[in-house]
Amino acid sequence: MEVHLLEIDRKLLRRDGGTQPREKLDPEHVEDLVRDWKKGARFEPVLVYYDGESYWLTDGYHRDAALLELGESKILVEICFGTLEDAKWHSYSVNQHKALKRSNADKQRAIIGALKHPYAVNRSNVQIAEHCGVDEGTIRTWRKKLEDNGEIEVCHARTVTRNGKTYSQNTTNIGTSKPIQQQLQKFKVNSPELPYHGQIVEVLEVKTGDCYQCRTANGDIYPFFKSELGDVNSSLTPTSSLTIPSQQQSAREKLIALVIRLPEQCLEDAIALLQERFYVQNMDNKP
Repeated sequence: MEVHLLEIDRKLLRRDGGTQPREKLDPEHVEDLVRDWKKGARFEPVLVYYDGESYWLTDGYHRDAALLELGESKILVEICFGTLEDAKWHSYSVNQHKALKRSNADKQRAIIGALKHPYAVNRSNVQIAEHCGVDEGTIRTWRKKLEDNGEIEVCHARTVTRNGKTYSQNTTNIGTSKPIQQQLQKFKVNSPELPYHGQIVEVLEVKTGDCYQCRTANGDIYPFFKSELGDVNSSLTPTSSLTIPSQQQSAREKLIALVIRLPEQCLEDAIALLQERFYVQNMDNKP
């Protein structure tokens, strides 16, 4: 997955998406971090997921709280491109090897969150246990408890990996339960100016206007405009609401596509350049 380092304003961080991996913050640990900072130490980047609109804080809540107490407005972030659901799923795996050990409440929070998450569907207890950093028996116990309480559906299909091969296994020996998989519409990137030109991508979400949030072959989440995408082949049956007509990309669309992919720190420079260019052209056109 593509990762970038960037310093952003702390106000841009979203902390309200259910991505806090701990049950609560430890005030003593925050104070320790504040003291270390005052002695000259600097924190590792916090981890965020960027979905094209919001920066979802996923790992580094104590560092963020320490910077708040210190009155620091900027924060160094490690950016992964993905959805809020990607951020939530990742949050269940963090803090397994940190200096501040996870409490039992922290582990329980991760287990319950993971079992209720859409990405847990069809995953085996072993796979979820490895992701959360707990033993398989704990996952098995909590799965049964949540199923009995009706908080999650009973799923008889599990994805298992044995001898390097991954396949779906029916755990009831009945053969009547089949995992339901959503068919994602696929398109071929048809824009030589993009690094993904010629690759097949899956449409995950239709954003505002003609922008489509897609997953690339290597797992990156990347925005494309409809004029940059074409059908993979004629055998595909596109969803009517996502059908993308073949058309030439206009100069305006090219500009918008460029701006929407610019890193945050480049936007001010881009605005200044455009304003300067626009001013010069206006002066040249004056009689």
